[in-house]
Amino acid sequence: MSNRVCYDLSMSPDRLRDAIAREAARLILRGTETGYYAARQRAARWLSRGARVAPRDLPSDEEIERYVYALSRLAPDRPTKSDYLQDASYPADALAVFRMLLERLEQVEQDPEFHPEGDALYHSLQVFELGREAQPYDEEFLLACLLHDVGLGIDRRKPVEAAVRALANLVTDRTLFLIEHRHPVTEYLLTGQVARSLRRSEYFEDLVLLARCDLDGRVPGAVVPTIDEALEYIAGLERHWD
Repeated sequence: MSNRVCYDLSMSPDRLRDAIAREAARLILRGTETGYYAARQRAARWLSRGARVAPRDLPSDEEIERYVYALSRLAPDRPTKSDYLQDASYPADALAVFRMLLERLEQVEQDPEFHPEGDALYHSLQVFELGREAQPYDEEFLLACLLHDVGLGIDRRKPVEAAVRALANLVTDRTLFLIEHRHPVTEYLLTGQVARSLRRSEYFEDLVLLARCDLDGRVPGAVVPTIDEALEYIAGLERHWD
């Protein structure tokens, strides 16, 4: 039985707005809708029984996004590689969050002096493709390549912290570590300086490879996969571990 509740327009505007945001987030996490606009409109129609909801009573993208993150964290533990292999695929809600975060990067323009390739999504897909050439069967590393810049679509001032918050219960510790520490190792490749603690990390070589992919993934006109193609490739890697 569905756990959704129908609301009518006699409820307060704030409660209706909150209910629409929550239902829109559920639609995104289930993969029923992939964009905020469509999810918001569908949730509003369902909850209001088809009656028109005034635009001022509709939740913003940010309100829906907060529920996406909150609901995706209902799982008690962060997954491990063995969890993914036993389940034979990534959870559908995790893939929906990844897709949503990546789609936002298409609107993130970058400094052309350092990123002549264009927007952050195109860059991320280039980094993924380079990572796939280097480590084609390492799903944790490939997820780090694909998602390393998703924080830019959430908070341009603190993108790393935003990415860690968004992905904390959706990726493994190794993937999260690579995303969290990629930037200083990219700087290391340019300056030769890096914290000793990172040098001692068991993942330092992975960080260096991710940083090289980050620096090399800045080519105008490079051929890249779509978001769905990249996610489908990662989700299908479990067959190589049978």
